[in-house]
Amino acid sequence: MTRVTPLLTSRKMLNITYQTPQETLLGTPETLPTSEPGTAQISYTVADGDLPSFNSPPYQKKFIAVLIGAGKAVTSAIIYFRMKKNGASVATGSNSVSANYYYTWQCYFYDVAVGDVLELALWSNQTDSNWDYKAFQIQVSRLIPFDKLRLLLPCNFAALVAHPVLTLGTPNAYTTSNLFLYHDDKVLPSIAAATLYTTLYCGSIYGMFRVAYGDYSYANSGEGFTHLTYRPRYRRNYVPIQIIMRGLKTEGQL
Repeated sequence: MTRVTPLLTSRKMLNITYQTPQETLLGTPETLPTSEPGTAQISYTVADGDLPSFNSPPYQKKFIAVLIGAGKAVTSAIIYFRMKKNGASVATGSNSVSANYYYTWQCYFYDVAVGDVLELALWSNQTDSNWDYKAFQIQVSRLIPFDKLRLLLPCNFAALVAHPVLTLGTPNAYTTSNLFLYHDDKVLPSIAAATLYTTLYCGSIYGMFRVAYGDYSYANSGEGFTHLTYRPRYRRNYVPIQIIMRGLKTEGQL
């Protein structure tokens, strides 16, 4: 009798756990300087415990750091920011803030690793602006699950959630963006809920998916928001927490 070798790998359930965002709300706001400070007010060193965890380590992935700083402009002001990674400038910009409005800077660092030092420096053109809130979380993007590029038959994005979820201050997640899926590095319709694809091929550039904010857009960049009462006012990404799939074996593995 001829033995038939299975063409598909065993069923794989990949579970992804995201760490609770680190948040700090100062008891007393700190006044912003009127020129760029030598030492950034907000700094995080990426630790292993900050990374999303996997029940089965994927072959390839990119980590996206979301770093948020917020405060208030007592009089109408221009609030400036600079992002730095390991001491090197990543991005800088400014935003006009009305009197007695809160501001939020949401910054995205693409492709971070354990040991990276991520900084956000803030300053104002007025002497009475302040900051009092910061937050930090890492998300995963461009994931390739198996040790080779394979056609997945099928690929079930079984569960998605919105991150980050912030609780301190007066938070307002005013928009959540879909997850961008890819087949052979070509973008598919984005999703915001469980979705089954009968076939999906992980390309070498984008893998299975990209998160919206921090990779698909605003990679190594920041954006500013203002509001009379919300602080922080921020964006979220839909991210997968469970993917169920089988992979097509290559010829050399039959």
